[in-house]
Amino acid sequence: MKQPARTTILTLWCALATALALSLSITAPAVALDPGGREEALPTTPPPTPSVPSVGTTVLSDGTPVGIVVAGGNGGLLHVVDLSTRTLRSRERLVPENTDVQPWEFATLSNRHVMLASGGGQLFEIDPDAPKGHKATNLSDPSRPGYEQVAAYSTFLWDVAVDEHDRVYVAAQSIHGGHILRYDPSANQGRGQWTDLLPGGVQAGESDVRSLAYDNGFLYAGTGTKNPSIVRINTSTNATTRLAVPGHVIAGLSHVERLQVKAGNLYVGTSVPGGVRPTCGGTCVLDPATGAQKMKDGKPLEVGTWSSQVVTRPGEAEKVYYTVQSDNTPTLQEYDPRTDTSRTLAQGLVSTARPSQSSWATHEHFISAGKDDASIAIVHASDGSAADLPKDANGGNAIQGSPRDIQSLTAVPGGDLYASWYMTAPMLLRATPNAQVDKTQYSLPQAPLGQVEGFGHSSKWFVTGIYPSGELVRYEMGASGPTLENHQSVRITSDARQARPYAIVPINDDEFAVGTSPKNKAGSGALSIYDAAHNKIDTYPLDTINYAAPSLRGLLSDRRPLSIVHHQDKLYVGTSASGNGMNPDQTEASAPRLFEFDLKTRKVTRVMTPFKDQRSITALTLGSDGTVYGTTGMHVFAMSPADFTIGRSRALTRQGYADANRSQLIERDGVLYGIMAGRLRALSTSLQDEGTVIADFATTPQGKVYVNSLALGADGSLYYARGSRIYRYRFPAG
Repeated sequence: MKQPARTTILTLWCALATALALSLSITAPAVALDPGGREEALPTTPPPTPSVPSVGTTVLSDGTPVGIVVAGGNGGLLHVVDLSTRTLRSRERLVPENTDVQPWEFATLSNRHVMLASGGGQLFEIDPDAPKGHKATNLSDPSRPGYEQVAAYSTFLWDVAVDEHDRVYVAAQSIHGGHILRYDPSANQGRGQWTDLLPGGVQAGESDVRSLAYDNGFLYAGTGTKNPSIVRINTSTNATTRLAVPGHVIAGLSHVERLQVKAGNLYVGTSVPGGVRPTCGGTCVLDPATGAQKMKDGKPLEVGTWSSQVVTRPGEAEKVYYTVQSDNTPTLQEYDPRTDTSRTLAQGLVSTARPSQSSWATHEHFISAGKDDASIAIVHASDGSAADLPKDANGGNAIQGSPRDIQSLTAVPGGDLYASWYMTAPMLLRATPNAQVDKTQYSLPQAPLGQVEGFGHSSKWFVTGIYPSGELVRYEMGASGPTLENHQSVRITSDARQARPYAIVPINDDEFAVGTSPKNKAGSGALSIYDAAHNKIDTYPLDTINYAAPSLRGLLSDRRPLSIVHHQDKLYVGTSASGNGMNPDQTEASAPRLFEFDLKTRKVTRVMTPFKDQRSITALTLGSDGTVYGTTGMHVFAMSPADFTIGRSRALTRQGYADANRSQLIERDGVLYGIMAGRLRALSTSLQDEGTVIADFATTPQGKVYVNSLALGADGSLYYARGSRIYRYRFPAG
């Protein structure tokens, strides 16, 4: 990036004299602000429909084939399904509360135990024969030899594979690059052993290893997100080869999401968002030794999976399997690469159920699950039948949802709260608080499928920003809240590249400013102006946004807008540092920016760097006096829009840290209430002291549970979340 001109970047050091004068004017110690309120826990929130990205299978000690279905969330909910009788055998919490469980993929060991790679960063071992409460073991624990040496590489676990020696390979994502972690259960007298298979990472510059497949001494790894590739690894020597994959196979992919290898064929998923026919119809067939596309009779081998997932089946040496809509009927298909043909094995599957790499428990029994709707498809291959699980005695789904962490929260006129969860759901959480906290009521109104990253509302419209589709959904706002029955949506960009609408701020009754981050780790975010009345949007990516002065050009590249305020035909926008703010070490060139955007000219007019050593400007708010207040998690500052300078600031030397994630900041009667470093803090707008923590994080045996998602309720109380529970801070009467 071009080195910024000194005259166009204002830094905190420019305001040093002002800050010093302010500090010298304080002759007596400031008394920390205490609002005098109290915290109340609202009743336990109901869970949404289950989040089931994948399923596992095994055979019990008595020979019964079972499906292992884990509903993701806070602790997860484990269901053991009898595949012979198509009934639910048991249901229990997988692991203790405050453990983030996201069941991304499964694999089965020779002892019939099932390994679960979780998006929460853990590897679980599940023994379905064990007594209730003892079925799952978290192997991502410091007590396991070697784990502390690899823990930093396991922020998110995407996939898992097992070799013939029961060594477990895990595809991991982290800010330190994409890694493959290996866990050997038999090492150290059964205590296990963690190792980093390829120290230094699989591919320079890539934060993810997204997919794995193993066959005959070789492990195949698909990477992402900047320059996706497939790497072949000899597991005896750890020698690696980057396969020469044809360019058209990975064109348009942000990562290699699906791999499978069988009988000398490497199956590579090519599905991309957008609904157009993917390359090879969804799955290309490559030579696992070279990466060249396999051919038959002069034509490339292609599998029309659409979903990109093919799975293997016990007892089948060559064939692979996938699900697809055939003549509007969901079917299970069998593909034979020797003839390049598919045939229908079963019909009538649930349309949303998708296969997992261990969907086949035996040659006879197959299970797949819908990711967001609790649907299950169990196939008996001998008669081609497919059936869902029966409802329970109360008419409910056999597969039930786990409590989930609150992701976003807002308060609307009329007193209701609306919330959404981590991971996608086809609904919202609506809460109606009561002065008597135990009389709070909840409901789960239907909404477009997604993970709501941000809420915004005006007197006329209620807007949600959902991931991963990168859409804004708008509803009319009534006197008592939004009318959810009718809605319209618009994509922020046609290709869904800008997928995370974190900040949604009203400009007037009809227009909203929207700050978005890209779906993948690399690239700039965007600032959008959304006209809710006409459901139209103008989007300005920060790497191509227009500037009022040439000297400003490029100063916002590789940054994401996380916080926005509107004031007098201007937007003031706080960004991440370059590279998504994940690098803890920042410089003047990479630091987060605060910029002014003129709504009339649609140009960036001023840019500053408030703090060169921070990771993001996580929240902004407009004070009643017209001052813009902001925080980075470590600093709180006041900015005058008139001269675009930092007037005063306060470093949170106690209990603060430079945060990378968005937060919230509210000004009320001369007091700032904000989430900073996972705590809710109250500070005077004078910023003469560090304020008071009025709601701290909770410390549990599973780790810290931070405060998030702050909103000011219609009743004047502050509402926020810890994990899956909503709390409120009630101010003293009067």
